[in-house]
This record gives sequence, C-alpha cells and structure tokens, in this order.
Amino acid sequence: MSLFLTSFIFEKKEYDEEFYQLDAWIERYTQSIDGYIGMESYTDAASGRMINNYYWQTRESMELVINNLQHQQAKSQSHKWLSGYQTIIAEIQGSH
Repeated sequence: MSLFLTSFIFEKKEYDEEFYQLDAWIERYTQSIDGYIGMESYTDAASGRMINNYYWQTRESMELVINNLQHQQAKSQSHKWLSGYQTIIAEIQGSH
C-alpha cells in the first residue's frame, strides 16, 4: 500500500495576524480530513530553514487540502511570510 507525502520547505519571514488565522484554519481543516495521517516539522538550527512533512493515506485526501480555497489564498500570499518556498509531493511505496 502506498502513502503520500507533501513536504513544504521554506525560510520563515515575518508572520502577521492574517497568516496565523489562515494557518490555524488550514490546520483544523487538514486534521479533519479522513486519510490524513500526521505531520512532522524540522528546523535547521544553522540556517533556520524549515521542512514540514504531511503524510496521507490517499492522493485524494491530500488533494482536498491542495485544492482548498483557503490553502490557495495562503499559497498566493506566501511571499509575504516565507522565502525559498518549495513543495515536494511524493508517493511512498514502502519503508524499512
């Protein structure tokens, strides 16, 4: 059985109230989706670069967030809050 991974890689800039509101809404929405497994976050102590990994049971559950209006709104404004932003989507076919 495959799993899906969405990795968000970025450097944090200044967060404002709009960011915190969108982020909280998206987090609640994400956690409510059937098929969402969980999230882990890493920060490189030297550079401050962050990686947030989200795990999904199905591609369809992952795409519910990708296509969500609030997520699209946050993505379109990400330049205000993040730099060096990159998204990686991967299918995990196994692990050991």
